[in-house]
Amino acid sequence: MFPATPKTAEPSIIQIATRAILLALAVYVLPSSATSQVKWLLPTPVQSAQEQKTQVPRTAWQLPNKPPYVRDAAGAAQISPTDRPSLPLFDIGAVVTTGFSGIFHKKPLIRRDAPLPDPDDPQFQFLNPNGAVATLIGTDRIGFAFNGVELTRVPYDKILARDVGQVFGVALDNEDFRNLYLTATSAFGLNIVGADRNRDRVPDRLLFGEDNARWMPVQWGNHPLAGPGSVWKVDGETGQITLLTNIQHDGTENAGPGLGNIAFDADHNQLFVSDLQSGLIHRLDLNGVDHGTHDHGLSDVLKPNDQVAHDPEQTMDIRNAEFDSEDPETWGFADPARRVWGIAVQGGRLYYAVAQGPSVYSVGLDPVSGDFLKDTRWELTVTGTQSKSEISDIVFTGDGAMVLAQRGDRVAAFDHRRLTRARRAEVLRYVMEYPADDTTPSVWVKQPQTYPVGFSSNHANSLGGVAVGPRYDETGSWDTQYCGATLWTTGESLRDDKPLRHALEKGGELRIDGLQAQPVALNEAANQPPWQSYFVDYDSRYDGPRVTGHIGDVEVVGCRPSGGNAGDYAEYDDGDVGTDCAAQPWLCAPPEPSCLEVVAQPSCNTSTGEYAVQATFADKFNNGLDTVKITDPTGQIGSIPQEQSLFANFATQLTGMTSGQVAQFDVCGFRKAEASTGAPFACCKASISITIPTQTCKKESE
Repeated sequence: MFPATPKTAEPSIIQIATRAILLALAVYVLPSSATSQVKWLLPTPVQSAQEQKTQVPRTAWQLPNKPPYVRDAAGAAQISPTDRPSLPLFDIGAVVTTGFSGIFHKKPLIRRDAPLPDPDDPQFQFLNPNGAVATLIGTDRIGFAFNGVELTRVPYDKILARDVGQVFGVALDNEDFRNLYLTATSAFGLNIVGADRNRDRVPDRLLFGEDNARWMPVQWGNHPLAGPGSVWKVDGETGQITLLTNIQHDGTENAGPGLGNIAFDADHNQLFVSDLQSGLIHRLDLNGVDHGTHDHGLSDVLKPNDQVAHDPEQTMDIRNAEFDSEDPETWGFADPARRVWGIAVQGGRLYYAVAQGPSVYSVGLDPVSGDFLKDTRWELTVTGTQSKSEISDIVFTGDGAMVLAQRGDRVAAFDHRRLTRARRAEVLRYVMEYPADDTTPSVWVKQPQTYPVGFSSNHANSLGGVAVGPRYDETGSWDTQYCGATLWTTGESLRDDKPLRHALEKGGELRIDGLQAQPVALNEAANQPPWQSYFVDYDSRYDGPRVTGHIGDVEVVGCRPSGGNAGDYAEYDDGDVGTDCAAQPWLCAPPEPSCLEVVAQPSCNTSTGEYAVQATFADKFNNGLDTVKITDPTGQIGSIPQEQSLFANFATQLTGMTSGQVAQFDVCGFRKAEASTGAPFACCKASISITIPTQTCKKESE
């Protein structure tokens, strides 16, 4: 993304006077009877005092000046932490994404007459200490609606592997300066090294466990106590990173499987963390103190014969030859019947996903203490879908629907390329039965809806992260009055589809590994292929198709979590989604601006065999508008921008666009005489969105 808007100083007397004049100019052109109905925007909006306070002064993000390693007194290399500036962590519209840090190549010491080593030899590939394991980008004010394009923004901040190691889970608390929490993971592989036997000054990478094996640097971060059970905190006010805690079970630390996910409970100001080694869910306060666990494997919701206890004998050991860095079956994960990954708080209960099934269960939380109750209940088992992959994340939308994100099966690779099975994970949407059916075992519908993730034929490119955020209005800006309207998912190869390649290339890169944003109201049936989405690459590397599983979880900073009380969610009626705007306004399109009336429709140009758009404009309240400027915020239409008389018809070809794709044009209506002075002028803004019809536009035969 572009750097965030710097915090401005207090306005001078001249600036205040200038703003007053500009405001007067904007009001002057409006009849008094129409002022309250017209939406006017200056080309460069003046920030209010409140907006100035919420902006963070930032420059383009740069790597730290200090090298990633320093020598201790004994001469051994130690990881050097990053010197992070003391700044508030989050900008308005920030989205946090976790991912793999990537690799760098260590250069061995060789004789002058020796051949140079192969740079692609995995023996010299090590985890990149300066690689981002979490990125923060701004996604507000994007300037266009959902239309299938890539949003090319670079992160304004990054959390590096040298500080926290490899992480997956993300959570935000409810403080005035929201704090960020990250959890250690094996989702991006387990890497070990041994002694430098050939004395080339590069530690030997190990495929199997050995007596002298140790973790590769930056697998778990720079803190001397950091490990596979680490929970990290990034302070929201200062941006500084600390080790919050190390998850343990009966005094034993996590040996390598790492943690699953993390969820915040705003009602009790606490965190829940799932442990992939023990299968337990831990309850932490915000100081990292452990206040107890929930053991699904021994819960009374299971029949005695189905209960599975934790087996400490299955604990992995990188010093044991049975450990295989390319075989996750040797990594000591909890039995699937008790292994928990995705978790979320809603309605006074903690919902969690069990690998076996996969299934979703929930357990109640004490209203006062927040402790686990003894009322575990089965919610649902995933059936009737193309994927049985584990559920690594859960989120609830504003209407009470439960959305589950799957992550493809682990496929560890010594060369760090393939980390999951590709195109095998879905994002599923479950709603409660309406009306309730007492004859069925679950309160949730049996057959879920699916959200399309990526343009590939099966739309199952999920990588296991899901979140909800505010609605986008017609200008591409966040509308925080409607907090649950946009669904964010992590995925890979998101814009790569051969049949649509020509149309997709107009909107950016094809190999997007990162984020997909789409309206919550549109499931796969309503958004297939997902033209009504936009996409963000995680690190602008655009990896090739042989790379899989390099993206993790996502969290959106925008609307404060309520804690999941049942009263925070509307009653759900599947038939009303997207149609009953009075009952569910967050699921409906924003109203069109009232000052400029726009009538637009697509038409087939039989001379060219391409669709075109034709539009007319009207000065709805007689404000003296005489000129319109039409722009294409995505850059997909070659004949745009265009300025013309407001009273002339507008027409342009939609060359190369295909069925279901959305063409968007932004319109500014203004007085040409005012614009010609060179001073800021009032602009009535509107937006045209044209969906290409499903019928093929055919060229007339000559």
